[in-house]
Amino acid sequence: MAEKTIKSLEKGIDLLFLFDANRRVLDVKDMASALGLPLRTTYRFVNTLRERHVLLIEEGTGHCRLSPRLRRLIGAIEESADITRVATPLLTDLAWKSGETVQLFLLSGDDGILVHVVESPQALRVGPRTGQRVPLHCGAGTKVLLAYRTPEEWDAYIQRNGLKRYTPNTVTDPETLKRQLRRIRRTGFVVTYQEYIPGARALGIPILDPAGIVTASLSVTGPGTRLTVQRARQLKPLAVATARQISLALAGDS
Repeated sequence: MAEKTIKSLEKGIDLLFLFDANRRVLDVKDMASALGLPLRTTYRFVNTLRERHVLLIEEGTGHCRLSPRLRRLIGAIEESADITRVATPLLTDLAWKSGETVQLFLLSGDDGILVHVVESPQALRVGPRTGQRVPLHCGAGTKVLLAYRTPEEWDAYIQRNGLKRYTPNTVTDPETLKRQLRRIRRTGFVVTYQEYIPGARALGIPILDPAGIVTASLSVTGPGTRLTVQRARQLKPLAVATARQISLALAGDS
């Protein structure tokens, strides 16, 4: 017979998971409503977590935040949460289903670093090499990473780096780039053509980390003669589903 769980511990864990990238500050009344608990009981949970330095409570407002002390747990997360390990079988499946090369990018300063590639089963392939750093303003996989920074970070990136031209299709006008970045945020994807590598067309999709922040992306890349705009758009649902599976796996969800 399975041992019974400790209900109060369950509720305490549920309370902590009310916080995410979009809800960094919570009111005790909102917590009580979300957990289905009496307000008095919720205050007891909150005060206990504050005493253990897990929650911070703002004086005056009573708003609650997660304590920086929780950062100590990051180093204890087991290696299986590594994004490359998690993503590889899903990227391999996407490469075979799409017939194109699939790439995994991670945000690294002002670049996207290509950390994993599953090559197309086709003889003709295009794309950067594993380990290569690609500027954020050109190419689908990296432009997606830039899109989910703040507009202030866009301006800072442009000021630090300029918008270097790599091909005739590289976007070098700041306002044009920012219009494209806003469109990516609205639609959740981008298709680019010959912005970094001549002849290459790519579909870029964001990947969320466990905090709900875009720090990675996947790109489906192929020669423009084969990976047409129409074909790239047909592959979008499959690529979006793959990115979502990776995000859920990183968060520990099935």
